[in-house]
Amino acid sequence: MCGRYAFDDIEEIFEVRTILEEAAASLGSDKASKIKTGEVFPSETAAVIAQGRGAAAMTWGYPLHSTSRIIINARSETIFEKPMFKKSIAANRCLIPCTGFFEWSKSQGAKHKFKICPKGERFFYLAGLYSSFHKDGRSEERFVIITAPANEEMKPIHERMPLMLLKDAEGDWLGDKTDIEAIYNRITKLDKIAV
Repeated sequence: MCGRYAFDDIEEIFEVRTILEEAAASLGSDKASKIKTGEVFPSETAAVIAQGRGAAAMTWGYPLHSTSRIIINARSETIFEKPMFKKSIAANRCLIPCTGFFEWSKSQGAKHKFKICPKGERFFYLAGLYSSFHKDGRSEERFVIITAPANEEMKPIHERMPLMLLKDAEGDWLGDKTDIEAIYNRITKLDKIAV
């Protein structure tokens, strides 16, 4: 599961500045301040790179019909079959810019928070899906993060992890063909920092 991630505004990383500026432009200047940086929580507006469109601002979480609950993650093992994700996986994939994701580990009755990223990387992407939802006469775009079973390095902390891509592998997720297994197997070494 991925219930929180970080997108820190690191000025010296050109891609970060560009994504934030383009996502802000998609909202208009009056709403640009709504794009969350730092620690991002479900139901907040965040920057994404949408398939075929580029940077945009969307809300994290697909709404569940007739409830106030949201779905924030999609399991890589079932996204091709689940009705909620079938349309999105075909044509509405996105990348979520990220500087780390958070997970909690329990030991000796206490919870410990870790910030995790690929080893040696300060900026990367999480694979996601997006879709438009209509409520009260207005349309809103929302995204979910794709998760996979934890790799060997992640297992001591949590049983699942987000599907991660390094910044030079955008086409692996946003292209016409998507090989989830290849993406999953690419990142094996993780930095795990207790926060």
